Amino acid sequence: MLATIALGAAQSPLGVASGAIAGHLVATLLAIIGGAFLANYLSEKLVGLLGGVLFLLFAAATLFGVF
Repeated sequence: MLATIALGAAQSPLGVASGAIAGHLVATLLAIIGGAFLANYLSEKLVGLLGGVLFLLFAAATLFGVF
């Protein structure tokens, strides 16, 4: 976000806005397609469980100063 603001100040705001919108579009489309693909192979329960475990691992790592 900061890079987009800096580019908007130094370059053409229309070009920077167009590029930012295109980048977000591509990232969102990849997330949608990837999520639809993975939904065929993973259950919602497994995704929730993995998300919870990862959350707890990152919380513990932050607590102990790993990051």
